[in-house]
Amino acid sequence: LFLDENSPHQKILDRLKHVIGIAHFSLAYSGSSDVEKLSEQIFEFVKHQQFDTFCVRTRRADKQFPLTSPEINKIVGAKIHESLQKPVDLKNPDLVCHIEIFNKQVFYYFQRIEGNRGLPVGSSGKVVSLLSAGIDSPVSSYLMMKRGAHVVFAHFHSFPMTSKASYHNAIKLANKLTTYQYRTKIYLLPLIPIQEKIILNAPIKLRLLLYRRMMVRLAEMVAKKERAKALVTGESLGQVASQTLENIASTTEAATIPILRPLIGLDKEEIISLAKRIDTFDISIEPFDDCCSYMVPENPETKAKLKEIHWAEQKLSDWQQILQEIFEQAEVVQLHFP
Repeated sequence: LFLDENSPHQKILDRLKHVIGIAHFSLAYSGSSDVEKLSEQIFEFVKHQQFDTFCVRTRRADKQFPLTSPEINKIVGAKIHESLQKPVDLKNPDLVCHIEIFNKQVFYYFQRIEGNRGLPVGSSGKVVSLLSAGIDSPVSSYLMMKRGAHVVFAHFHSFPMTSKASYHNAIKLANKLTTYQYRTKIYLLPLIPIQEKIILNAPIKLRLLLYRRMMVRLAEMVAKKERAKALVTGESLGQVASQTLENIASTTEAATIPILRPLIGLDKEEIISLAKRIDTFDISIEPFDDCCSYMVPENPETKAKLKEIHWAEQKLSDWQQILQEIFEQAEVVQLHFP
Protein backbone atom coordinates (compact mmCIF):
# COMPACT_ATOMS: atom_id res chain seq x y z
CA LEU A 1 0.00 0.00 0.00
CA PHE A 2 2.89 2.36 0.69
CA LEU A 3 5.58 2.54 -1.98
CA ASP A 4 8.69 4.66 -2.14
CA GLU A 5 8.08 7.46 -4.67
CA ASN A 6 11.27 6.49 -6.53
CA SER A 7 10.45 2.79 -6.73
CA PRO A 8 9.84 1.28 -10.20
CA HIS A 9 6.34 0.22 -9.12
CA GLN A 10 5.40 3.75 -8.04
CA LYS A 11 6.74 5.20 -11.29
CA ILE A 12 4.57 2.76 -13.24
CA LEU A 13 1.50 3.70 -11.19
CA ASP A 14 2.19 7.42 -11.73
CA ARG A 15 2.50 6.87 -15.47
CA LEU A 16 -0.71 4.86 -15.69
CA LYS A 17 -2.61 7.76 -14.10
CA HIS A 18 -1.96 9.71 -17.33
CA VAL A 19 -3.01 6.96 -19.73
CA ILE A 20 -6.37 7.86 -21.25
CA GLY A 21 -8.65 4.88 -21.78
CA ILE A 22 -8.02 3.15 -18.43
CA ALA A 23 -10.94 3.22 -15.99
CA HIS A 24 -9.00 1.94 -12.98
CA PHE A 25 -5.95 -0.17 -12.17
CA SER A 26 -4.19 -1.84 -9.26
CA LEU A 27 -0.79 -3.08 -8.20
CA ALA A 28 -1.48 -6.81 -7.91
CA TYR A 29 0.57 -9.69 -6.52
CA SER A 30 0.64 -13.24 -7.78
CA GLY A 31 -0.77 -15.68 -5.23
CA SER A 32 -0.90 -19.43 -4.67
CA SER A 33 -3.81 -21.50 -6.00
CA ASP A 34 -3.74 -23.30 -2.65
CA VAL A 35 -6.06 -21.11 -0.57
CA GLU A 36 -4.33 -21.96 2.73
CA LYS A 37 -0.99 -20.81 1.28
CA LEU A 38 -2.74 -17.81 -0.27
CA SER A 39 -4.02 -16.87 3.19
CA GLU A 40 -0.45 -16.93 4.52
CA GLN A 41 0.80 -14.77 1.64
CA ILE A 42 -1.91 -12.18 2.20
CA PHE A 43 -1.42 -12.23 5.97
CA GLU A 44 2.33 -11.58 5.59
CA PHE A 45 1.42 -8.44 3.67
CA VAL A 46 -1.45 -7.05 5.79
CA LYS A 47 0.21 -7.63 9.17
CA HIS A 48 2.46 -4.63 8.45
CA GLN A 49 -0.46 -2.31 7.57
CA GLN A 50 -2.36 0.06 9.84
CA PHE A 51 -6.11 -0.61 9.83
CA ASP A 52 -8.98 -1.24 12.23
CA THR A 53 -11.48 -3.13 10.08
CA PHE A 54 -11.19 -5.19 6.90
CA CYS A 55 -13.00 -7.40 4.43
CA VAL A 56 -12.07 -9.88 1.68
CA ARG A 57 -13.72 -9.71 -1.74
CA THR A 58 -13.10 -12.46 -4.29
CA ARG A 59 -14.01 -12.49 -7.96
CA ARG A 60 -13.77 -15.97 -9.47
CA ALA A 61 -13.86 -15.76 -13.28
CA ASP A 62 -12.35 -19.25 -13.47
CA LYS A 63 -15.35 -21.41 -12.51
CA GLN A 64 -13.16 -24.54 -12.54
CA PHE A 65 -11.51 -23.36 -9.33
CA PRO A 66 -12.55 -25.84 -6.60
CA LEU A 67 -13.74 -23.23 -4.05
CA THR A 68 -16.46 -20.60 -4.44
CA SER A 69 -15.87 -16.89 -3.82
CA PRO A 70 -17.64 -16.91 -0.40
CA GLU A 71 -15.57 -19.93 0.66
CA ILE A 72 -12.32 -18.18 -0.30
CA ASN A 73 -13.43 -15.01 1.52
CA LYS A 74 -14.15 -17.04 4.65
CA ILE A 75 -10.78 -18.85 4.70
CA VAL A 76 -8.63 -15.77 4.01
CA GLY A 77 -10.72 -13.55 6.31
CA ALA A 78 -10.48 -16.06 9.15
CA LYS A 79 -6.69 -16.05 8.93
CA ILE A 80 -6.50 -12.24 9.24
CA HIS A 81 -9.17 -12.05 11.95
CA GLU A 82 -7.73 -14.80 14.12
CA SER A 83 -4.12 -13.64 13.77
CA LEU A 84 -4.64 -9.90 14.23
CA GLN A 85 -7.97 -9.80 16.09
CA LYS A 86 -9.30 -7.30 13.56
CA PRO A 87 -13.08 -7.20 12.99
CA VAL A 88 -14.69 -7.65 9.59
CA ASP A 89 -16.72 -4.74 8.16
CA LEU A 90 -18.41 -5.53 4.85
CA LYS A 91 -19.83 -2.03 4.29
CA ASN A 92 -17.07 0.44 5.11
CA PRO A 93 -13.78 -1.35 5.85
CA ASP A 94 -10.45 0.41 6.33
CA LEU A 95 -8.69 -2.30 4.33
CA VAL A 96 -10.12 -4.30 1.41
CA CYS A 97 -8.32 -7.39 0.19
CA HIS A 98 -9.32 -8.10 -3.41
CA ILE A 99 -8.70 -11.57 -4.85
CA GLU A 100 -9.15 -12.31 -8.55
CA ILE A 101 -8.99 -15.78 -10.09
CA PHE A 102 -8.88 -16.22 -13.86
CA ASN A 103 -6.97 -18.28 -16.45
CA LYS A 104 -5.87 -20.64 -13.66
CA GLN A 105 -4.03 -17.77 -11.97
CA VAL A 106 -4.61 -16.08 -8.62
CA PHE A 107 -3.90 -12.41 -7.92
CA TYR A 108 -4.51 -10.25 -4.86
CA TYR A 109 -4.40 -6.51 -4.37
CA PHE A 110 -5.46 -3.88 -1.83
CA GLN A 111 -5.90 -0.61 -3.67
CA ARG A 112 -7.98 0.35 -6.70
CA ILE A 113 -6.64 3.50 -8.36
CA GLU A 114 -8.87 5.62 -10.58
CA GLY A 115 -7.61 6.15 -14.11
CA ASN A 116 -8.39 8.85 -16.68
CA ARG A 117 -11.18 6.83 -18.30
CA GLY A 118 -12.21 8.01 -21.78
CA LEU A 119 -11.21 6.43 -25.10
CA PRO A 120 -7.64 5.53 -26.12
CA VAL A 121 -5.95 8.49 -27.83
CA GLY A 122 -6.06 8.10 -31.60
CA SER A 123 -9.08 5.80 -31.67
CA SER A 124 -11.35 8.67 -32.78
CA GLY A 125 -9.04 10.20 -35.39
CA LYS A 126 -7.03 13.41 -35.47
CA VAL A 127 -7.95 17.06 -34.76
CA VAL A 128 -6.14 20.41 -34.77
CA SER A 129 -6.47 22.52 -31.61
CA LEU A 130 -6.01 26.29 -31.71
CA LEU A 131 -3.76 26.50 -28.67
CA SER A 132 -3.29 29.83 -26.94
CA ALA A 133 -1.10 30.27 -23.87
CA GLY A 134 -4.19 30.82 -21.71
CA ILE A 135 -6.33 28.59 -19.50
CA ASP A 136 -9.12 27.42 -21.81
CA SER A 137 -7.61 25.86 -24.93
CA PRO A 138 -5.31 23.39 -23.10
CA VAL A 139 -8.36 22.10 -21.22
CA SER A 140 -10.41 21.74 -24.41
CA SER A 141 -7.48 19.88 -25.99
CA TYR A 142 -7.31 17.48 -23.06
CA LEU A 143 -11.05 16.80 -23.25
CA MET A 144 -10.70 15.89 -26.93
CA MET A 145 -7.87 13.51 -26.05
CA LYS A 146 -10.25 11.90 -23.54
CA ARG A 147 -12.69 11.26 -26.37
CA GLY A 148 -10.00 9.43 -28.32
CA ALA A 149 -8.74 12.21 -30.60
CA HIS A 150 -5.04 12.67 -31.29
CA VAL A 151 -4.45 16.43 -31.05
CA VAL A 152 -2.11 18.50 -33.24
CA PHE A 153 -1.59 22.04 -31.96
CA ALA A 154 -1.60 25.33 -33.86
CA HIS A 155 -0.35 28.34 -31.92
CA PHE A 156 -0.46 31.90 -33.29
CA HIS A 157 1.90 34.61 -32.06
CA SER A 158 2.57 38.26 -32.87
CA PHE A 159 6.33 38.27 -32.35
CA PRO A 160 8.26 40.59 -32.80
CA MET A 161 5.44 43.13 -32.25
CA THR A 162 4.77 41.44 -28.90
CA SER A 163 7.05 39.43 -26.64
CA LYS A 164 7.73 35.76 -27.33
CA ALA A 165 6.22 34.71 -24.00
CA SER A 166 3.10 33.15 -25.52
CA TYR A 167 5.31 31.18 -27.93
CA HIS A 168 7.31 29.65 -25.08
CA ASN A 169 4.25 29.12 -22.85
CA ALA A 170 2.40 27.33 -25.66
CA ILE A 171 5.30 24.91 -26.09
CA LYS A 172 5.32 24.26 -22.35
CA LEU A 173 1.57 23.59 -22.42
CA ALA A 174 1.89 21.28 -25.40
CA ASN A 175 4.68 19.46 -23.64
CA LYS A 176 2.51 19.04 -20.54
CA LEU A 177 -0.37 17.69 -22.63
CA THR A 178 2.01 15.28 -24.35
CA THR A 179 1.95 13.20 -21.15
CA TYR A 180 -1.59 12.19 -22.19
CA GLN A 181 -0.87 11.30 -25.83
CA TYR A 182 2.89 10.44 -25.82
CA ARG A 183 3.81 12.37 -28.97
CA THR A 184 2.74 15.82 -30.13
CA LYS A 185 3.29 18.20 -33.00
CA ILE A 186 2.83 21.95 -32.57
CA TYR A 187 2.76 24.49 -35.41
CA LEU A 188 3.93 27.97 -34.39
CA LEU A 189 2.52 30.48 -36.87
CA PRO A 190 3.50 34.19 -37.08
CA LEU A 191 0.24 36.12 -37.38
CA ILE A 192 1.72 39.59 -37.80
CA PRO A 193 1.63 39.76 -41.66
CA ILE A 194 -2.15 39.28 -41.80
CA GLN A 195 -2.72 41.37 -38.66
CA GLU A 196 -0.94 44.33 -40.25
CA LYS A 197 -3.07 43.94 -43.37
CA ILE A 198 -6.24 43.95 -41.24
CA ILE A 199 -5.11 46.94 -39.16
CA LEU A 200 -4.47 49.02 -42.28
CA ASN A 201 -7.59 48.07 -44.24
CA ALA A 202 -10.45 46.91 -41.98
CA PRO A 203 -12.78 48.68 -39.51
CA ILE A 204 -11.24 48.70 -36.05
CA LYS A 205 -14.30 47.13 -34.39
CA LEU A 206 -13.96 44.05 -36.62
CA ARG A 207 -10.24 43.44 -36.09
CA LEU A 208 -10.62 40.73 -33.45
CA LEU A 209 -13.14 38.77 -35.49
CA LEU A 210 -11.05 39.03 -38.63
CA TYR A 211 -8.01 37.81 -36.68
CA ARG A 212 -9.97 34.80 -35.50
CA ARG A 213 -11.33 33.97 -38.95
CA MET A 214 -7.79 34.04 -40.37
CA MET A 215 -6.58 31.82 -37.54
CA VAL A 216 -9.32 29.32 -38.35
CA ARG A 217 -8.25 29.27 -41.99
CA LEU A 218 -4.61 28.77 -41.07
CA ALA A 219 -5.59 25.98 -38.68
CA GLU A 220 -7.49 24.36 -41.56
CA MET A 221 -4.30 24.44 -43.62
CA VAL A 222 -2.57 22.60 -40.78
CA ALA A 223 -5.49 20.14 -40.66
CA LYS A 224 -5.23 19.47 -44.36
CA LYS A 225 -1.52 18.75 -44.09
CA GLU A 226 -2.01 16.53 -41.02
CA ARG A 227 -5.15 14.85 -42.42
CA ALA A 228 -7.15 15.98 -39.40
CA LYS A 229 -10.95 15.96 -39.56
CA ALA A 230 -11.88 18.86 -37.26
CA LEU A 231 -10.66 21.95 -35.41
CA VAL A 232 -10.89 22.48 -31.64
CA THR A 233 -11.16 25.77 -29.74
CA GLY A 234 -11.45 26.72 -26.08
CA GLU A 235 -14.48 28.95 -26.59
CA SER A 236 -17.12 29.19 -23.86
CA LEU A 237 -20.40 30.88 -24.71
CA GLY A 238 -20.56 34.46 -23.48
CA GLN A 239 -17.23 34.38 -21.67
CA VAL A 240 -15.63 37.23 -23.66
CA ALA A 241 -16.66 39.59 -26.45
CA SER A 242 -15.57 37.26 -29.25
CA GLN A 243 -17.66 34.41 -27.83
CA THR A 244 -21.22 35.66 -28.31
CA LEU A 245 -23.45 33.49 -30.49
CA GLU A 246 -23.17 35.97 -33.35
CA ASN A 247 -19.38 36.10 -33.20
CA ILE A 248 -19.03 32.34 -32.81
CA ALA A 249 -21.22 31.98 -35.91
CA SER A 250 -19.02 34.38 -37.86
CA THR A 251 -15.90 32.44 -36.88
CA THR A 252 -17.52 29.12 -37.77
CA GLU A 253 -18.53 30.44 -41.19
CA ALA A 254 -14.87 30.81 -42.13
CA ALA A 255 -14.28 27.07 -41.71
CA THR A 256 -15.03 24.25 -44.11
CA ILE A 257 -14.52 21.46 -41.54
CA PRO A 258 -16.23 21.09 -38.12
CA ILE A 259 -15.11 23.26 -35.20
CA LEU A 260 -15.47 21.41 -31.90
CA ARG A 261 -15.94 23.42 -28.69
CA PRO A 262 -15.73 21.11 -25.65
CA LEU A 263 -15.99 24.02 -23.17
CA ILE A 264 -18.96 25.78 -24.72
CA GLY A 265 -21.28 25.27 -21.71
CA LEU A 266 -18.73 25.54 -18.88
CA ASP A 267 -18.09 28.62 -16.75
CA LYS A 268 -14.64 29.92 -15.85
CA GLU A 269 -14.48 28.26 -12.44
CA GLU A 270 -15.26 24.86 -13.95
CA ILE A 271 -12.57 25.34 -16.57
CA ILE A 272 -10.01 26.46 -13.98
CA SER A 273 -10.80 23.39 -11.87
CA LEU A 274 -10.09 21.13 -14.86
CA ALA A 275 -6.89 23.07 -15.67
CA LYS A 276 -5.62 22.48 -12.14
CA ARG A 277 -6.47 18.79 -12.32
CA ILE A 278 -4.46 18.27 -15.52
CA ASP A 279 -1.64 20.50 -14.22
CA THR A 280 -1.76 23.18 -16.94
CA PHE A 281 -3.11 26.03 -14.78
CA ASP A 282 0.22 27.29 -13.41
CA ILE A 283 1.69 27.54 -16.92
CA SER A 284 -1.44 29.23 -18.28
CA ILE A 285 -1.34 32.06 -15.72
CA GLU A 286 2.26 32.98 -16.51
CA PRO A 287 2.44 36.45 -18.15
CA PHE A 288 2.17 36.55 -21.95
CA ASP A 289 0.95 38.80 -24.77
CA ASP A 290 -2.00 37.26 -26.61
CA CYS A 291 -1.87 37.71 -30.38
CA CYS A 292 -5.62 38.45 -30.36
CA SER A 293 -5.02 41.48 -28.14
CA TYR A 294 -2.65 43.14 -30.60
CA MET A 295 -4.09 46.50 -31.70
CA VAL A 296 -7.73 45.69 -30.94
CA PRO A 297 -10.20 48.23 -29.55
CA GLU A 298 -11.37 48.24 -25.94
CA ASN A 299 -14.93 47.58 -27.17
CA PRO A 300 -14.80 45.19 -30.13
CA GLU A 301 -17.86 44.10 -32.07
CA THR A 302 -20.02 41.66 -30.09
CA LYS A 303 -22.79 41.02 -32.61
CA ALA A 304 -21.08 40.87 -35.95
CA LYS A 305 -23.06 40.64 -39.19
CA LEU A 306 -21.65 38.36 -41.85
CA LYS A 307 -22.39 40.96 -44.53
CA GLU A 308 -20.05 43.42 -42.78
CA ILE A 309 -17.39 40.72 -42.25
CA HIS A 310 -17.44 39.72 -45.93
CA TRP A 311 -17.21 43.36 -47.01
CA ALA A 312 -14.21 43.91 -44.72
CA GLU A 313 -12.42 40.83 -46.06
CA GLN A 314 -12.91 42.01 -49.62
CA LYS A 315 -10.93 45.11 -48.67
CA LEU A 316 -7.98 42.89 -47.74
CA SER A 317 -7.57 41.78 -51.38
CA ASP A 318 -4.62 39.32 -51.26
CA TRP A 319 -5.25 37.79 -47.81
CA GLN A 320 -5.18 34.24 -49.24
CA GLN A 321 -1.61 34.71 -50.44
CA ILE A 322 -0.58 36.16 -47.07
CA LEU A 323 -2.01 33.14 -45.25
CA GLN A 324 -0.12 30.80 -47.57
CA GLU A 325 3.12 32.63 -46.80
CA ILE A 326 2.43 32.46 -43.05
CA PHE A 327 1.77 28.72 -43.30
CA GLU A 328 5.03 28.21 -45.18
CA GLN A 329 6.89 30.14 -42.46
CA ALA A 330 5.43 28.05 -39.64
CA GLU A 331 7.87 26.50 -37.21
CA VAL A 332 6.97 22.90 -36.40
CA VAL A 333 8.11 21.41 -33.09
CA GLN A 334 7.73 17.71 -32.30
CA LEU A 335 7.45 16.66 -28.67
CA HIS A 336 7.74 13.17 -27.17
CA PHE A 337 7.02 11.92 -23.70
CA PRO A 338 10.25 10.30 -22.43
